[in-house]
Amino acid sequence: MLRRIIVILAMASVGVGGSVLAVSPAGAGVASSNNVCNTIKTLHITPSSDPSANGGRANVTQLVKKLDKAAKNAKGDFKNVLKTLSSYFKAILKTDTTALQNNAQAFASAVTKFANYTVTNCVPGGLPKGVTIPTIPSS
Repeated sequence: MLRRIIVILAMASVGVGGSVLAVSPAGAGVASSNNVCNTIKTLHITPSSDPSANGGRANVTQLVKKLDKAAKNAKGDFKNVLKTLSSYFKAILKTDTTALQNNAQAFASAVTKFANYTVTNCVPGGLPKGVTIPTIPSS
């Protein structure tokens, strides 16, 4: 069960980043002058072939390291977004269900802000017409 939760949360976060970058216009790349955008490009992980919880933990550990690295390059509110994502995944690694529950809304908000930042700053031309990032209602 824990492995499923880890994989679902990891894929949700990485999926947002990956899908946002995947919809950039043909021939357009991430702005090379922006270190944060270049770091965001590296947030994808190759899932572990280990079907046990250890494989899920290895995936989340990789993601935490990459989020921490991205946070070092970021500034302002986006730095806090990356730290929030990282702290949430660290709570997953520790199986800290109280922290996961208490920070679920902050995590959801951080995922939305992450996607918005990525589209605004790292995808030339933004999203294709008709594609939007859903908002997460606050509790």
